[in-house]
Amino acid sequence: MNCQNLLYRIVVMSVVICALLGCGETEDTSSVVLSETGIEGDTSGFSGRVVDESGNPVVGLALVIQPFKLDDNTGVWTYPPPLGAETDAAGRFSITDIRPGEFQFGLAPDYQNKLHFETEYQLLSVRIGAFVHHPKDLHPSPFTRDTFSITPGVRIEDVEVTVRLRMRIRAKIVFSDGTPLANKEVDINIRAQGLHENSVGGIQGSVQTDAQGYFVQYVDRNKATRYRVSVEYKGRCATSETFVLRVGERREDLILRLDGKPIR
Repeated sequence: MNCQNLLYRIVVMSVVICALLGCGETEDTSSVVLSETGIEGDTSGFSGRVVDESGNPVVGLALVIQPFKLDDNTGVWTYPPPLGAETDAAGRFSITDIRPGEFQFGLAPDYQNKLHFETEYQLLSVRIGAFVHHPKDLHPSPFTRDTFSITPGVRIEDVEVTVRLRMRIRAKIVFSDGTPLANKEVDINIRAQGLHENSVGGIQGSVQTDAQGYFVQYVDRNKATRYRVSVEYKGRCATSETFVLRVGERREDLILRLDGKPIR
């Protein structure tokens, strides 16, 4: 099995927002001037709340703003320290002291969890007054990030960020006697196929199990898909039954059983 670690997909799903409140319904516009409540100095602010598709607040979600600058003389990009915030019990957040220039706004990866180092949610839209932005690519990717900028001295308030839990497969690997394969790197092959088409895709790579033998793999798709999961560890293999995930669904209870007793 080819080992391509797909868990490197550390995401900052970002937005282009340059909006004039009251300019009318606008979607995916990249050239509208932003103006809001002024604040002293040349720093800006960005605040609002995060909700799910049903309008419920999302609590404890980490957001990040990553500034970046291009040196016109050398052509070198520099990345100052990021700014961040976490949503409170009402889903509200506030990021201040944003310096002039361009930056990327999005959901912060879970840097503490080294097993999957990913975001739990995907960004669906950002609303500022009448302006609504939908990211061009809902599939997390570190290489497709829209840019965001605010006029110096401007505070943008009452932003509504809508997110959705990402689709994923959580599986436990055990031996025939039920002993979990704990804290090991294994090869995986996830076969994916649409419900009404013959084309087949999927994921190949390697993942790390935790102390209970679990691993997590995100499988973001925009349509219902059939999956079959295979794993291999030191020549021992296990394959799941075929199952279907629809948009927004997760499979959390998959058990993959390797042949034989635990390897000592």
